[in-house]
Amino acid sequence: MHILVRDKRTGAEDWIPIERAAVLMGMEADDIDAALEEFGECEVEDFIALDPE
Repeated sequence: MHILVRDKRTGAEDWIPIERAAVLMGMEADDIDAALEEFGECEVEDFIALDPE
């Protein structure tokens, strides 16, 4: 699954695999997926992942 991830420092956005997003965000992919399902986004200090739908 690919998700949209925005770098909050630069504003750059990219569609990347959820596994890569997990590494960037310092989280487990399952936790990101759960947050996207419940809230439509998952945010950490430097990045925000957005639900692709």
